[in-house]
Amino acid sequence: MKNKYKSIIFFTLSILTPGFGGTPPEEDRKAILAMAGEYEVDFNFAETVALQPDYQLKKEYHETASEIVIVIEDTPNRIALQHLLLTGNGKGVVKHWTQIWTWEDTRITEFQGRENWKIRQVSESEARGRWSQLVTQVDDSPRYESLGAWKHDGGYSRWQSAPTNRPLPRRENTSRKDYEVLLSINEHALTPQGWIHYQDNLKQVLDGDGKVSRYLARERGLNHYDETKETDFTAAKEYWTATKDFWKLVSTFWDRVEQEQASFEIRKEVDGKSLGKTLFEIAGKIRDKERPVPSYDEVAALILPFVTLKDHVQPQN
Repeated sequence: MKNKYKSIIFFTLSILTPGFGGTPPEEDRKAILAMAGEYEVDFNFAETVALQPDYQLKKEYHETASEIVIVIEDTPNRIALQHLLLTGNGKGVVKHWTQIWTWEDTRITEFQGRENWKIRQVSESEARGRWSQLVTQVDDSPRYESLGAWKHDGGYSRWQSAPTNRPLPRRENTSRKDYEVLLSINEHALTPQGWIHYQDNLKQVLDGDGKVSRYLARERGLNHYDETKETDFTAAKEYWTATKDFWKLVSTFWDRVEQEQASFEIRKEVDGKSLGKTLFEIAGKIRDKERPVPSYDEVAALILPFVTLKDHVQPQN
């Protein structure tokens, strides 16, 4: 086992340099960066069609939140946006999801169901002119990724993904056991008020071999990110300033896994504790100045018990 993990801990990363067809359109980059800001968010999900005779549509989901989106990486071919959620009347902070955008990406991390992910090698012709969007879990592990092209005609900037397998959404992860995979087409689009995230979803049941055995329901999602000047995001900004070096090490670990492995599995818990809880506890101590930021090797050693590395491949240069 130690030999299997050694390359992840000590491997000197040589991340693929995407953008083989040249630099991305500046209009694309501006659209991605425009999603950074301070927002009041309105989350809306509704099952629209039952696809099995014994299935009853579930109650519509509606929630609101205050969220800041921060640019944490901005290079010509890669942009990362970190979401931070306010809780407890603005006093608490939850490190939320991250969007990682890569120009002409040729390695796409695809969810297979049941906590398994696989890297799909994409041809240059498929990737040309497109951006991948990798969405992470709150602990920076991968959630889903897909390719799509930005369009800007008619004064309407939007990006649409290919159909993409996703784990159960957080709103249903602990309350439902009747399906395993959400097949989703995601659209991000700029609006005069900010931006929207639109989803067209199919809820999928898997058989014992991990194949789709049936579809339960169709679902539509529409999340509005409307800019606000009324909310005080000081707590979120202070949290990120205090903990960003730690989270950078965590995201570097996952970058290395995605570049060096062909497939992997993520365990939900180890010794009764989730990876998220493990990492958030450390981040909290760093924020409160109760401990220093650990080294990369220490971070990797914390995460590795949660990860089963299945197929080692050398990254392409």
